[in-house]
Amino acid sequence: MGMRGGLLVLGLAVLGLVGLALGSGLLEEVSRSLYRTANTLYALLAPWVDGLRREVGVPWLSAFLLGVLAAFAPCQITTGASALAYLASSAIQGRVWPRFLAFLLGKALTYLVLAGVVLFLLGGSLDNPGAIFRPVRLALGPFMVLVGLGLLGVVRWPLAWGVPEGWGARLGAWGGLLGPLALGGVYGLAFCPTLFWLFFGLLLPLALASPVGFLFPLLFALGTGFPLGLLLLLFARMGRGQALKGMRRVGSRLLRGAGVVFVVLGILDTALYWNL
Repeated sequence: MGMRGGLLVLGLAVLGLVGLALGSGLLEEVSRSLYRTANTLYALLAPWVDGLRREVGVPWLSAFLLGVLAAFAPCQITTGASALAYLASSAIQGRVWPRFLAFLLGKALTYLVLAGVVLFLLGGSLDNPGAIFRPVRLALGPFMVLVGLGLLGVVRWPLAWGVPEGWGARLGAWGGLLGPLALGGVYGLAFCPTLFWLFFGLLLPLALASPVGFLFPLLFALGTGFPLGLLLLLFARMGRGQALKGMRRVGSRLLRGAGVVFVVLGILDTALYWNL
């Protein structure tokens, strides 16, 4: 299939899936149920994590713990689950950690840029965050559908058509780090009121009061990836186990399974945020 044909299929698929998400009351209710479940989990964990942060009283550790708490913010349920699906096959095949670190680096760079813009260009306050983050939030669902269709092989990414062979070989030699880096960067923009308060309301004032505050967005990003890292460690240990040795042969197929997860979660994400 040529470039134009691929783009046509891509456009029709995204339009159809977004239309399905917007027109289905059942999908919207499923999405809201997932959001409520995530909100309940966050409400249970928040007092414990925040209490530990206040009791320890170490600023850099507080930045990390705020990131851990942010990982359970309701708006992180679809992005967190899709990131796990994306990285799980690499964990089973024993080559996940460079990709995981690239994913975290992408988020950290986004948080650094956001912190810099707010602190140095906007005078330390963001008056209308909805005008910035709502369009991003609306775009994330279709974006996940796009990623899923690419992983399933339904369409080819436009980037793949324009990358010279030499660069393609170099990216492959680096372990395919560009994908998780870009994914982390985009997911760093997945803000909701809870995450907005944790980052802009708590983290940035903490960073301003510390001589090493410029590192706090990086620690925050590391904290958001901590639960994901624990799950990937579990997958990696399973991949090394003798009883589950055959899972390595399945690992290459899991990436297509991740494509299905991306499409499903993208539809649910669209159904929720486009109907708010």
